[in-house]
Amino acid sequence: MSLVAVALLVALLAGWLAGGSLERLGRLPLRRRRLAVLALLAQLLGTLLGGPFHAVGLLVSAALVVAFLLANRGVRGTGLVALGLAANALVVGVNGAMPVSPEAAARAGVGTQDLLTGRDPRHEPADDATRLAWLGDVVPLPLPVRPEVVSPGDVLVAAGLAQLVVVGMLRPLRPVPALPAAPGATRPRGGARRSLPPPSRRRRALPRLPGSR
Repeated sequence: MSLVAVALLVALLAGWLAGGSLERLGRLPLRRRRLAVLALLAQLLGTLLGGPFHAVGLLVSAALVVAFLLANRGVRGTGLVALGLAANALVVGVNGAMPVSPEAAARAGVGTQDLLTGRDPRHEPADDATRLAWLGDVVPLPLPVRPEVVSPGDVLVAAGLAQLVVVGMLRPLRPVPALPAAPGATRPRGGARRSLPPPSRRRRALPRLPGSR
């Protein structure tokens, strides 16, 4: 999706200009990452099977992603992503496919031939019978390279991902605690004490008595 790609590129540039780093983003604490992998597999399987399996795969994928985001709700940006995915899953679930506004497609410069002929099972043209049409693809994006029509849910997902990237790049790194030194270990030079000899070698010498040899 062009909108998400543009949002991520802008977020990476903004985070870098603000002094952030990819190292900090890579250390973002995310839990239950397997849910995200399962969501991707569910959506891929639904796309390959097509027909009614596409809507089922999308719903399962959205549910898994929402569960993943709820497990990481302490990370900024995940709330917007979860809300956007839930909105997309809702409109697809009640219609069987993502409804696309022909007027928005015309303003964005996107062809509707595949929609009208039914060759695109993932989308359908919106009409008077469409439910929750305002959650469908109604936002035109006349991008110079790849124009498209997106939904309000897509906008929320892009905004949430951008926020997650910027915040992740700017988050402070936690210092790694130093491991405690082992007993008797030699400390570095510069005023530090050396390792002590074994107790057997640390016996104090007794004073000699007069006349003793």
